[in-house]
Amino acid sequence: MKIKNIEVNFNFLDADDMERFEKEAKWVISECERKSKQSMSYSQSIREQCKIIDTFFDNVFGDGISVKLFNGRSNLEEHLKSFEDIVKEKMEQQKRMEGNFSRYQPNREQRRNKQHYNYRNNRKW
Repeated sequence: MKIKNIEVNFNFLDADDMERFEKEAKWVISECERKSKQSMSYSQSIREQCKIIDTFFDNVFGDGISVKLFNGRSNLEEHLKSFEDIVKEKMEQQKRMEGNFSRYQPNREQRRNKQHYNYRNNRKW
């Protein structure tokens, strides 16, 4: 998988990778809520939010990836865009897999019609 043209060893369909992603995504939300209650300047707030996202990327994709992605800068727009891109990729992969699985799931209505048809045609009067 690529993040901003940097190849990372990660797969949303791998249970261990997904578990790490889910855990860290929950942590990001709770940490942002906790930080929002603290009194700080706007620049401090930006730095704190960037640190949270840096930690997310390092914990999910490997230590040091945040430095490669953001070059040590605290640009909130860049951080949020990268975070959103990851979430979108996760959703797209899940949709693709659901589409693949749905092919193998029998359609309930078709199954019922077939049973009804077989019942009516196999009755003996």
